[in-house]
Amino acid sequence: RLSFLQGYGHTTPLSDGGKAFSIVFALLGVPFTMLVLTASVQRLMHQLTYRTVAMCQRKPGLEQRTAATVHFIVMLALSMVIFFVIPAVIFTAIEETWSYLDSFYFCFISLCTIGLGDYVPGEQPDQKLRSFYKIAVMVYLFLGLMGMFLLLRTFHKLADLYGLTSFFHLPHCEEDEDEEPIVNAIQDSSNETDKVARKPLDVNSQVSYSSINR
Repeated sequence: RLSFLQGYGHTTPLSDGGKAFSIVFALLGVPFTMLVLTASVQRLMHQLTYRTVAMCQRKPGLEQRTAATVHFIVMLALSMVIFFVIPAVIFTAIEETWSYLDSFYFCFISLCTIGLGDYVPGEQPDQKLRSFYKIAVMVYLFLGLMGMFLLLRTFHKLADLYGLTSFFHLPHCEEDEDEEPIVNAIQDSSNETDKVARKPLDVNSQVSYSSINR
């Protein structure tokens, strides 16, 4: 969980070698995790935000601001249900000593990357399927961070439409993301390079020896 930015603190290295490994692992794992999250959220923005807002503008005939506002409210409600309400119910059923408020508190603290460590799932002595449970929690945390990042990016685009970023002198959301994702841009550039490399040479374009000045 070092690379997920939570760091609950219930498991800590004691030896000097373990501390050094944790530093190196965090230096490599955190940027890689952020890169994967950024690339994934950028692709999801095109599928779940830009296309959805465009559909709301075309079919119901809503204005851009109205469509973006409705889309953000719906996404906020779905995120609350998917990443907080339902997981809190599951944690309450699995963790015998947790109340629903404790479970909701754990979900909020974890997905906000605070990770206080006062509530850690899977630490009961008689926990069944502990390994599978831990892996499931890691998957939930990764998907939850992706959902929170997607929600923040959507709110950032909404703030651009209402002029809040200019009012508070905040950076605007990147305009190049509206046109093409990172992954598609890399693939297109590689395809163009392959086409240029495979293009046959023109015989007329080659320099003949007779044209060289002697």
